[in-house]
Formats: sequence, structure tokens, C-alpha cells
Amino acid sequence: MELHRAGEDYLKAILILQKQNHAVRSMDVAEMLSVTKPSVSRAMKLLREGGFLTMDADKRICLTEAGREAAEQVFEKHRVLTECLVTMGVDPGIAEKDACRMEHLISPETLEQMKIYVGRELAV
Repeated sequence: MELHRAGEDYLKAILILQKQNHAVRSMDVAEMLSVTKPSVSRAMKLLREGGFLTMDADKRICLTEAGREAAEQVFEKHRVLTECLVTMGVDPGIAEKDACRMEHLISPETLEQMKIYVGRELAV
């Protein structure tokens, strides 16, 4: 199953919530993404069918290996883009919002060059 922007956003949100040592439920995802619970339910169904997550009997959401890998990739893009924009002088709040949009479009080549740029800037 090919992931679209919304699917990537949901996976990233689940990953972030899990990193906060949090048992993730649909309500948590809805709150984090400012979407309705029915929207989350539809997305969770599609992501389950795509093999990206599972839900236990208590409705806790868990990423599968494929889901974690996809979420980590999107999250890495987000972190690199945010850091690069902030390093260039963009306000952190704006950088965060812009990174959320850019993370879905950036090519692997550009991302690699941005990692190098940010690494050089941080080392100076």
C-alpha cells in the first residue's frame, strides 16, 4: 500500500506519542492532529489493512515493523527540515509548520544534502 500525506501524518503522530511512553489510542491521535475521531477511525482502518499498525483488544494502537519504518522516515525528514530552516533563521514555530508540509515532498537527494548542511552548521 502506498502511503499518502495523511497516512504519513498519522504514522508520525503515533510514533511521537509512543516515544512519549504513551499507550496510543485513537483519541490521542485525534487530539494531536486536531482531527475528528471518525477521521482517525477511517485512517486506522486503512493503515491496519495496509499492514502499518495493529490494534489490541483494548484499542491501543501499535506500529508494525513496516509502520515504524515509515514513521521513522517521515519523522527524520521532519527533524532535518525543521533544523535546517531554523539554522537558516526561520522562526522555530514557522519552521515546524513548514517542515510538516515539506516532509511529504522532499526528495532523498535533497534530504541528504540538507543533513550535510545542518551537520556542518552545527559543527561550526
